[in-house]
Amino acid sequence: MLEDVDSEPGLPLDRRQEIGTRLDAVRARLKTLRERSSDVGNSRAATSTERLAAAQRYAVEAHVAAAEVLASSAEAFRHAAEAHDRAASLHDRTAANGIGDVRGHERQAARHRAAAAADRRRAERAQALISDRGAPVLS
Repeated sequence: MLEDVDSEPGLPLDRRQEIGTRLDAVRARLKTLRERSSDVGNSRAATSTERLAAAQRYAVEAHVAAAEVLASSAEAFRHAAEAHDRAASLHDRTAANGIGDVRGHERQAARHRAAAAADRRRAERAQALISDRGAPVLS
């Protein structure tokens, strides 16, 4: 299923490479998790201290991964807001020049401005979640 995205037509080369890189990272992570799950069966004899240490390592890894996801989400929302701003600007200019359905362009501009504001709020919320989480604590 993920392979279909690698060769999606119409995407610029840089974007396809970025998607390919991210998919490679996901595939590597899945491989690591599969290997880890097979190792669990072999480590049944581990001491409780070893199991606790492993659980703490996994918790730190999960925390880091969650922070990366939130950071990526914040960035994506900021990019989406910028795109909405550009679209609103184009509709404003088109309406100001009296091209086409002026009121329709004005409505579209307003919708894009509202969408940009919503995306900025989402980006701020994702960023706040990163800040709220702080650094992982090992005890």
